[in-house]
Amino acid sequence: MTEAAVNPTRGRPRDPELRRAILAAARALITEVGYDRMTIDAIAARSGVSKPTLYRRWPHGKPELVADAIRERHAERGRVPDTGGLRGDLLAFVALQTGRLRDEAHLACGLAAQMRTSPELAAVMREHVIGEEHARVETILERARARGELAPGPVSRLFADVAGALVYTRVTITGEPVDEAFTDELVDHLLLPILNNAPQR
Repeated sequence: MTEAAVNPTRGRPRDPELRRAILAAARALITEVGYDRMTIDAIAARSGVSKPTLYRRWPHGKPELVADAIRERHAERGRVPDTGGLRGDLLAFVALQTGRLRDEAHLACGLAAQMRTSPELAAVMREHVIGEEHARVETILERARARGELAPGPVSRLFADVAGALVYTRVTITGEPVDEAFTDELVDHLLLPILNNAPQR
């Protein structure tokens, strides 16, 4: 797919297919060569567009584009379904996290390593990717409060990181199972007890 084919005239709305192709190229290149070795030139060549096109869409360059690529991938997986109960919502959320990470382990490891050395990438990822993950958790908690399953009041922001940290450790470091039994144990013996025993303020 070339830029000329997708955008033959000035003023034509941006084709979502072109955007998806660009973001897919970025994800593929991170997996193949790593974030640090991936360049805007390589993304342009892989997706068949010009560098000015990329900078018009992502004026802050590579970090902004990569964050968008990860956000789109997460969006493709969908938001956590409303199962009607706190336990069901947490099970669904952990399952989504597990599926994403199993499919993108190399991508996640590469980004995690580069975030330690690139403050710009780290800032963009915290704001747009990690921030949105925290928002998903807060949606689950708000549903539970509305149903009367969870007492009103704030929950530590650390709660939003617990499941992701354990899933990441198992998928990328220990190789232990991240199956249904793991999900049930994580929700029933860790996440729900944390919420049920949270101090009330």
